[in-house]
Amino acid sequence: MTNSAYFPPPESQGGWRTTLSAGETHELAGVDLAALERAWGFVSGLSEHSSLLVVRHGWLCFERYQGLVYPTANRDLHSCGKAFTSTAAGILVDERPDLFPERLDQRVYSGRYLPPEHAPLHDARKRDIVLGQLLSHTAGLRGNNGATFDRNGPVTLDLPGPDGGFPDHMAFGHAPWIHRGEETSTTMLWCDPGAGYSYASAGPVIVGAMIRHLTGKEVADYLAERVFEPIGWEDWRWAANPPEPDGTRHTKAQGGIAPRPRDAVRFGYLHLHGGAWAGRQLVPHWYVEAMRRASPYNPHYPHYGLQVRINAGGAAPNAPADAYGPAGFADNYILIVPSLDLVVARIGDRERTTDDKQVIWRTILESVVAAAQE
Repeated sequence: MTNSAYFPPPESQGGWRTTLSAGETHELAGVDLAALERAWGFVSGLSEHSSLLVVRHGWLCFERYQGLVYPTANRDLHSCGKAFTSTAAGILVDERPDLFPERLDQRVYSGRYLPPEHAPLHDARKRDIVLGQLLSHTAGLRGNNGATFDRNGPVTLDLPGPDGGFPDHMAFGHAPWIHRGEETSTTMLWCDPGAGYSYASAGPVIVGAMIRHLTGKEVADYLAERVFEPIGWEDWRWAANPPEPDGTRHTKAQGGIAPRPRDAVRFGYLHLHGGAWAGRQLVPHWYVEAMRRASPYNPHYPHYGLQVRINAGGAAPNAPADAYGPAGFADNYILIVPSLDLVVARIGDRERTTDDKQVIWRTILESVVAAAQE
């Protein structure tokens, strides 16, 4: 059960309450400090630039940094940004029931929801894409990291989709995007909407364009107003994508968010509390609940939900099934475990391991969970 009475003030006003000793860590946060030190031993071995923060029962009970990751550093969390864009979409759906009477089942690939430059569609099947599919990588857009599945299992795409930073123009499929010398495209869908999963960064880019079109605000500005300011974020960054043909640049809705580490944990703490902060419901509770569970829009790959990595498919068997959270390149994670009243942030690089990212995610999650159960 979450500690509903406590929410930290901004860091400039005192910030998180912290435990100061092994005894306090055990008594107030209910975790074993020696076990957390072992978890840090693993995390610190991933890179010379690394950090690990743990909050339980509202206490920042563990905080370690090394190298270029330190308390006031703005580190790029890479694809963790997708979860922030997903959160923004949930807020917008709830704010505009007139536009989203079917919520995540709403078809959104039209001029009513997207800016005029989304047209032409190139592939008529895009008209059938619903918001939940865009948020679950099952819209039929081409992915870029090898994780592609249909009902029969793994699939090799004949042409991948764009990765890294790229403008809306490429996400809408109007031109190819050259990434690491390879041509990529979203012009034609690789499958019918809903028929397969492919980790496609173009999806959150399109969701970002939808938010901008319907609110008049970039995703970064929309979340600053709805979430970041209310939960006390200070001195954060969010990168922009390369310029559009007209020279404008938009929030990198597929990644590029760079909060300070303690503020990254605040975002996890907001989710831990079902989207509420100090008596205000900032994110719809129903949407936070949807992010915690396996996505009904993604029956093809059990480890990914609404722009978050989830444990509903048992990827970390020694951790609760309700564990979930943002995940980004270089093993950047915000891990949320509602059943244990626990939030974890790992921020940094990776150059000292060749382990699969799923192994890293599982090891970090299970090692901190073990500390909370000793």
